[in-house]
Amino acid sequence: MTSLLPAQQRTTFRIPASETMSRGRLTEQFTRCPSGLVVAPPGFGKTALLAQAARAHPGPVTWYQARPGADPRELLTTLGYPPDTSAELVGASGAIQQMPRRRDAGGGGTAGRLIVIDDMHLLSPAAQALAVRLGQLAPPHPLVLIGTRPATGLPVTSMEASSATVVNADALRFRSWEVEQLFPLLHGTALRPGIAVPLVRATGGRAAVLRLFGRAVAADPGTGQEQILTDGSFGREYLEREVLTPLPGRLRRFLTETCLLNRLTADACHALTGRADSAEMLYSLAHEHGVLRAAPDGRTYVAEPLLRACLRARLTQALTDVELARLRGLAGAGAGGQQDLPSSAVRRRPGTADWADPLRAVLAGTPDVFPGRSGGRVTAAGSGSSAAFLVQGVAAALSGDGTAGDTVRRALAEATEDALVALSGQLVRVVLAVLAGGPAGPVPYPELQRIAYDAERLDLLWLSRAARCLLGLGPHSEDAGQPAVVLDECVRLGDAEGAALAASAVCLRSVWRGRPAIGELEEAVRRFRALGWGTLEAWGRAALAVVEAAHDLPDAEQRAAQAEAFARSAGVPGARALAIGAMAVATPDAANRAELQEAAWSTARSARLPVSGLRSWLTALASPADPAGDGAAATGRTRSGGHHTTASPRSHEAPPVPGLTVRCLGGFEFTLAGRAHDWAKLRPRAQALLRLLAVRAGQAVHRDHLLIAFWDGVATPSTLHNLQVTISSLRSFLEPERPRGGSRLIARQGDSYRLVLAPGDVSDVAAFERAVRDGRRSRAQKRPEEAADAFRTALEHYAGELLPGDGQAEWVVADRERLRREAAGAAVALAEIRLGQNRPVEAADAAERCLEIDGHRDAAWRVLIQACDAAGLAADSARARSGYSAMLASLGIPPSGVLPHPM
Repeated sequence: MTSLLPAQQRTTFRIPASETMSRGRLTEQFTRCPSGLVVAPPGFGKTALLAQAARAHPGPVTWYQARPGADPRELLTTLGYPPDTSAELVGASGAIQQMPRRRDAGGGGTAGRLIVIDDMHLLSPAAQALAVRLGQLAPPHPLVLIGTRPATGLPVTSMEASSATVVNADALRFRSWEVEQLFPLLHGTALRPGIAVPLVRATGGRAAVLRLFGRAVAADPGTGQEQILTDGSFGREYLEREVLTPLPGRLRRFLTETCLLNRLTADACHALTGRADSAEMLYSLAHEHGVLRAAPDGRTYVAEPLLRACLRARLTQALTDVELARLRGLAGAGAGGQQDLPSSAVRRRPGTADWADPLRAVLAGTPDVFPGRSGGRVTAAGSGSSAAFLVQGVAAALSGDGTAGDTVRRALAEATEDALVALSGQLVRVVLAVLAGGPAGPVPYPELQRIAYDAERLDLLWLSRAARCLLGLGPHSEDAGQPAVVLDECVRLGDAEGAALAASAVCLRSVWRGRPAIGELEEAVRRFRALGWGTLEAWGRAALAVVEAAHDLPDAEQRAAQAEAFARSAGVPGARALAIGAMAVATPDAANRAELQEAAWSTARSARLPVSGLRSWLTALASPADPAGDGAAATGRTRSGGHHTTASPRSHEAPPVPGLTVRCLGGFEFTLAGRAHDWAKLRPRAQALLRLLAVRAGQAVHRDHLLIAFWDGVATPSTLHNLQVTISSLRSFLEPERPRGGSRLIARQGDSYRLVLAPGDVSDVAAFERAVRDGRRSRAQKRPEEAADAFRTALEHYAGELLPGDGQAEWVVADRERLRREAAGAAVALAEIRLGQNRPVEAADAAERCLEIDGHRDAAWRVLIQACDAAGLAADSARARSGYSAMLASLGIPPSGVLPHPM
């Protein structure tokens, strides 16, 4: 028998190009299902989504653009099925034959053939049924993706029953944060701050209308984006042509008659129009044509504001002023319910005002004002019991109580009519699941998307931003920057609470990427402290203590103990368990570490927290990463199970790293074992601190000196901590292969730090200073030849002034002048020794070298003149006398004819 399978084709028709951002949150659903259906009204981007899915498919693709009225045989032939097998799939009567159904989404493999059928609504009913049936066939039949407009009799339920993925208009709508990313991509310009939400609200997130808005902005840049949105003319022609005109006349008239209502219900529409079939009309417009959007209660419907503006323009043309005024009166009397924000309201409300006082109280850790204990409510209109359970659940979660999820679930069960409590509870439930799973666990990305979108539709913008923060933990690159975007947005809006939560989400994103950063954690803790959120501050300080301990900061043990004390006083046992874990990571003593670990597990168990969860977070926070977030190399520590692996005593006795060369005179050079460094990866302050230590190589530099040089001498806990972080980043950058505590280049001695010089290492400053000391000692001991050799060696090392690239930085000027004086003194001392040994030419050379370093050294001029006279160099002597006189004149000193020898 001839095979029923179609021929393998790369494409039947070219996959259409699409101008849009990546929508991985939608296309990834098609990789886990046997078939997919994209159903939405015109302009929602169905074809663009199908095209993205087709391009991502690794196997052959057949793209079929439906032709109006095509029958099953024509469809099968076009898709490449053998013509003589059409009768086996379609009976003589035209009925679809029964074929095996797919049993799982994985059948056929990802490299199987993909068939895309766009605009299926144009096919005949029998061909539509066949297209759906093709998506239900078992492998090796192709995977099938279908795009269609809503239509009567569309077999959506049948496809869902066969495990197909159905993407509807609500899923396709662009969210405000997606629009903000999309505009620079497509139109080369950014949206004005605060306009994304009203733009999405006015257009319903419809891709085609958003594109028209972008074109209108590009065509008339002189007109403000707010004015273009308020006018609304950019999308009316499209909506008239593509949305309203194709509707049956009775539905179009019904929409026009009811367009004065902001919220459409069967009762309100019946009171306004007298139509007894209002409920059926609303259902058909929402579910069969996709023109209206159903609210979560299933009884209320809304139309996009721009579409409603088109309908109102129709109504104004069809009625007289008297009839229009009467209809407006009836609509105002029977509308009821919540009113939409007008499309002209293009400014977001300040986020801070949206936060409920009980939620602020629970975040601040003040349980005496929790709902349920003082009778407070989340909202005046909300359910007191559900709100109380929710806030109590949040309080339990923040304290680290493992039973918080049960309380949140009870709040959700009670919140049948309170959308705020319901959405907040859903978000809290997701957050608890994410935190319990840790960085290795799954992130419920689709649910977060839905919560963020529903909150935005209900004008709960602060809640939407909170949900968006967690999108950055998901797998899609288009949302990776959401925590940082939300943080900037909250700062601009003055939403301090939202900014604090966004800062914590930025920290979570870094942990999820395996790069926990000290600077980000410090920023989050600072924001919590400014808001008085003691509970979250306790968690932040505990997490920060783990990261600091993992990066071997000198005061890590002390700061972990402080975090534990803070969590204990704040009454947050979960944070206390994490802080005790940080103490275990920080301690170098194995016995003490084991005892602290057991104390951490015991504290977690008493708080009803799973010990496995605490272990996973300790592991994630203690992962080797860049401590300062400046791109420095990783420390290369080895970890197991989140516990600190202390270097053995023998490893601490290992010889220092050989082959270090440090040059600071005449320029800066720092090489280790012949390996140069990419200084662009190190922050400027850290580079400058390294140069200061290099100038004092081999010497201990007290931290007060470093604070004066780089932190204005202010010794606060913050500046001391910044110093420790900078030192830690230097160690990681210079010795990435060394284990924790194993740095041999930068050592700590009490409150001082030292750049270690091992035998064979080279430091030009150290060698210069040593030679100068040797020369002075030998000269004092009446050993002129040894002194001359030492001074000559010192001058060989003095290749120029100290660190000329640092300019007049205060920390380098004093050392630069000191070394310059010592070099000039060594040169004139060498000249005097050679003159006393009756070696005038060598004396003149040394004197000239001194004058190159310090042209105002009087003794050098005198030695130079005497050496030239002794050598019989008359011209050089005259030139030296002239130069000496000019130098004196420049200082306002009259020349002297007497030149006694300075010795």
